[in-house]
Amino acid sequence: MIPVRYNLRSLMVRRATSAMTALVVALVVMVLFILSGFIAGIRGTVMQSGASGNWIVTSRAANSEPASYVSREQYEIIRSRPQVVTDTHGDALVSPEMMTGFYPNPDAPPSKVGFTFLRGVRPVAYKVHRDLRIVSGRWPDHGASEMVVGRKLAARYPNLAVGSNVHFGHRVWQIVGIFSDAGSARESEVWTDLDVLTQDIRYNAGFASLHVVLKPGAGEAFQQSLTTDNRLRLDATPEREFYARETGFVDELRMLGLIVASILAIGSIFGGMNTMYSAVARRTSEVGVLRVLGFSRLNVLTSFMIESAVIGAAGGVAGIILGLAAVELTGLASHLMNVGSYIFTFRLAPSAFVAGVAAGTILGALGGLLPAWRASRIGLVDSLRAA
Repeated sequence: MIPVRYNLRSLMVRRATSAMTALVVALVVMVLFILSGFIAGIRGTVMQSGASGNWIVTSRAANSEPASYVSREQYEIIRSRPQVVTDTHGDALVSPEMMTGFYPNPDAPPSKVGFTFLRGVRPVAYKVHRDLRIVSGRWPDHGASEMVVGRKLAARYPNLAVGSNVHFGHRVWQIVGIFSDAGSARESEVWTDLDVLTQDIRYNAGFASLHVVLKPGAGEAFQQSLTTDNRLRLDATPEREFYARETGFVDELRMLGLIVASILAIGSIFGGMNTMYSAVARRTSEVGVLRVLGFSRLNVLTSFMIESAVIGAAGGVAGIILGLAAVELTGLASHLMNVGSYIFTFRLAPSAFVAGVAAGTILGALGGLLPAWRASRIGLVDSLRAA
């Protein structure tokens, strides 16, 4: 095996070309690094909505809560299931919920009106969704035209401050509180009393969904009970699984970003290839000396591949540094952004740092593959003659 320090000395000799190649790789890694922060932010916000032991009941084949319908009769049947957890008063932890569209700032210019959901709940919802906390103010009183606003939504729209009034439907509502939910997508919503909301929108036939707390290990039996009861044309899904499906659009965003990064990656691979081909051309005699010293073609191939991978790894580290600098300069980590009705913050997971270095190393290795192969095929006589 050819010592790695031989490769490091070679890189120091041609610092300029190595640095330029690493910079091209760094730009690709920077794009991937920043993209991963957006993806992690959106996915983390949505997935935080699911709690362990909580299930969501929707109409058969419904792919979202607003598209679902559960009748009052079905709600009463679900409440009576033995798999459902009850509180200290013997009441089933089943939260019937209704959702309708809501414009946080309807008087703003069209580009700033925004869109989110108004969720109608009963007091049992605060027991079912266990991470809910009041940040300021209080929860709405039963039967009152009052609303509470998610923390992220309130930060985005100052007109939804505690004490302000909002025109919605057929009445004026008062904002009485700001709530948090461990950073989940619910912090992008407005909540109110379920019965008041159904009266206002004149829809008393049923609910959009039921959020249910099940006893440990009772999930399969609960699902089976819905299948065998002809009155219940409903689906039951663990909240975490349900919200994981709702993040499908995130994969589309990632794919779009990967297409852009792939175009840049092709350029970085050719840049690395050009650098390594130049290095091979200048070091033909060195290859001959290495062969005379007893190093095999495989040793030469591996050595040049390592050299190219080191350039890529350096580019990966530089790309992460550039990405962190861009995040800091633009204030991405502190800005609230939204995709559809979801408000989220930029989030960097530890895996993003590992993936950045790995991506740079792979790009460098790919760029050096053909030049390394060329170096390993140089004839011994030709290389010594070049000396």
